[in-house]
Amino acid sequence: MTFKMLFSKQNRFVLFMAIMLLPLFFINVRDSHDWGGDFAMYIMQAENIVQGIPQSETPYIYNPDNAVLGPPAYPIGFPLILSPVYAIFGNSIFALTLWVTCFLFGLGLIMSVFLRRYFSDLITFFLVMILIYNPWTMNMKLEIMSEFPFAFLLLLVVWLFEKYSKGPFWAGIIIAILGGLLISVRVIGLVFPLAVLAFAIRKRFIEKDKTHVTKCVCGFFVSVGSVLVYLLLNNLIFAVPQAEGGSYAGIWGHEKLYATLLNNLAYYTEQFKFFFSPWGGSWNFLPLILKAVIFTFTLLGMMKSFFRRLELTDMIVILYFGIIIIYPYRHAGIRFLFPVLPFLLIYLVRGLETVSIYPNIKKSVKVLFLGSLVLVSYLNMFSYVIRTDHQVLQGPQEEASIDAFGYIIENTAEDAVVLFAKPRVLALYTGHQSLGNVKGSEPIEIANLIMKYDVGYVLVQDEISDAAIKDFIYRQDGLCEYSWSNDKFVLYRVVK
Repeated sequence: MTFKMLFSKQNRFVLFMAIMLLPLFFINVRDSHDWGGDFAMYIMQAENIVQGIPQSETPYIYNPDNAVLGPPAYPIGFPLILSPVYAIFGNSIFALTLWVTCFLFGLGLIMSVFLRRYFSDLITFFLVMILIYNPWTMNMKLEIMSEFPFAFLLLLVVWLFEKYSKGPFWAGIIIAILGGLLISVRVIGLVFPLAVLAFAIRKRFIEKDKTHVTKCVCGFFVSVGSVLVYLLLNNLIFAVPQAEGGSYAGIWGHEKLYATLLNNLAYYTEQFKFFFSPWGGSWNFLPLILKAVIFTFTLLGMMKSFFRRLELTDMIVILYFGIIIIYPYRHAGIRFLFPVLPFLLIYLVRGLETVSIYPNIKKSVKVLFLGSLVLVSYLNMFSYVIRTDHQVLQGPQEEASIDAFGYIIENTAEDAVVLFAKPRVLALYTGHQSLGNVKGSEPIEIANLIMKYDVGYVLVQDEISDAAIKDFIYRQDGLCEYSWSNDKFVLYRVVK
């Protein structure tokens, strides 16, 4: 590679974007975590990978009646991504948060390369800044979750396929491996091989475009290879245990399909608009206006793209939305939408291009004005994020939590089973077997749960334990007796 190629216009732009994204490693990178639950399962699975222990061997007891709490294990992708850092630093929230931040940084870089295929450097710059430095994105950095790695991998495999689908052959192998990892991070990653397969079928059998034969062959190879890599990772190499009836089976069947569709359409519409309307303080009118404008033009650009000619990215978006709008779970906020936001920003620009506003003003001036306006609307909430990023989050790193976990480790039997609202967190930080009850359970149901799983202790925390457990402790007749407490926790021993 010559010096001139190394410092080409594209490389200079990517280097500039890398510099602009460096502050990510200093914003909301903490050594504390909220109560969550998913993060604890991911870390326990990463620990098992490092120690060579089967994925089924964790202290978390899966309760089929409370499937929504979490499966016995997640697909291996994200734990596998966390495992190198865990091997070096152990259960360090700070190190793991920095590692996840690397994927957000990588997402910004791959967006910088990907979006330049469609837009100018100036437009690409603002689109990356608008997504990556959105205050809600910064808040997502507070949790060790799979959104950033998944979004990064999804955009990466799309870019690689569009760039190298005509060869060489080894590129197809790499794309298939990354596609399998993508699905292993989140199963909804299946939209990638499905979209690639649909793309290849259209080219070969519908359009009969012989000039794309190599691309079609690569499409079939990548789609099948991605699924095979996923099956290899999750069924042969690591043998991830499956929940009874499938993960989160308990949330299906509670409403009719048409109701799920309508409710999800309303929910995700609001979540998308909410993402672009962070609290603006005295200037709160600005994000409220912008969210309506951004949603309107994104929808307009989406319609323009869909009714023109479906490209690979359009197929991915359609399949992705088709899955999440029939999935009856509405508590993830923007997390489910985040991986496709880079594609939605493409639609936003296309929608804006359909309207000629002030034609005598240069396009670059319009871009500067509109992009700056969005970033200005972030300032109030962004400053709040920076001012509070040193605070200890309410969770397992609080003094009261450390005190409670320490007491359980030192004063209860290693094989004791503990009933707690956040069983996966308790399992991670104490090594004790733990499970959770269904929220709102009747006292008799909790008593049966205790007997079924031979529960030895019930841990109650004022802020996160549901009223059913507190009511059970109050009503039970001699089943539980007080054992220990601090200012937030009370531990009860089950009397056999």
